[in-house]
Amino acid sequence: MRDLGLDFQPRRPGLLPLMLVLVGAVLCADAWLEASQQNAQLADLQARQELAKRRADRLTMASREAAQREAALPAEQGKALQQAVAAIGLDWEGLYRQIERATPEEVSLLAITPNAAARSVQISGEARHLQAALGFVDALRQPPLSQVSLLSHKIKTDDPQRPVSFEIAATWISSP
Repeated sequence: MRDLGLDFQPRRPGLLPLMLVLVGAVLCADAWLEASQQNAQLADLQARQELAKRRADRLTMASREAAQREAALPAEQGKALQQAVAAIGLDWEGLYRQIERATPEEVSLLAITPNAAARSVQISGEARHLQAALGFVDALRQPPLSQVSLLSHKIKTDDPQRPVSFEIAATWISSP
């Protein structure tokens, strides 16, 4: 006769099914935590995107308003405004510092007339003698000044010290 395989004493479950259930529960908890973090990051990114959109809208509106104001200005005022903005950006301190460094004791400056649009400067002054005026012209030929030239000079014969009055023209280059 064949063995029917009846076992009236139930077996206890092994350790393997219990471990599989435990690992499955840990994996489910990990997946739930990961999904929660992803949702929080998504909400944060959406909030940032909304904030950036509002900023972009404000900038667009501000640029439109500026364009409307600029269009409202007459052409002459707009050009004058652009020239003023360009003049503000120039290195005035470097220009005047170079002129001051180049000025010897024998030279007195009477006027410095810059032209921001042409990036040129005209200097009027007096020197004790012609050599001092010429030395001043040579000393000015340092950056930021270039193309320095003596436009005119005149010896004042009616003055007993015989000073030389002069006019100098130069251009200046932008500092990097």
